[in-house]
Amino acid sequence: MRHAVTLIVGLLVGIILSITAMRVLDSRKDAYPEALMNVIKHELIAANKAATQPACNDNANALDKLTLLSNDIITAMPDEGTPDRVFHQYIDNLHGKVLAASQSDCTQRKQALTEVKHACDDCHRDYR
Repeated sequence: MRHAVTLIVGLLVGIILSITAMRVLDSRKDAYPEALMNVIKHELIAANKAATQPACNDNANALDKLTLLSNDIITAMPDEGTPDRVFHQYIDNLHGKVLAASQSDCTQRKQALTEVKHACDDCHRDYR
């Protein structure tokens, strides 16, 4: 009986220490890149919703935010050492698609936002 209680207490202490160690290691991770990607995703969804409304001019705010956020990707994910040429091409492509979406008229806005999503997916396919 004493061995069983000792085993159970040892397992519980081990689980608690493992969870504590995982939380400490996770708290040291830079949250900015993941947060930036979540905000970009949210603004892209908001722009898509606004583009389907009869007055599609309502999504100018979300498109302005997407333009600003696409400029911050370099800041969020700095190069360590040699700049990654392919990553910079993905960022330039995304920024160009966002600018094209913000300059598009209402009839082309939904397609332009789809191209922005595809630009995000292209980068995530290689770097996620």
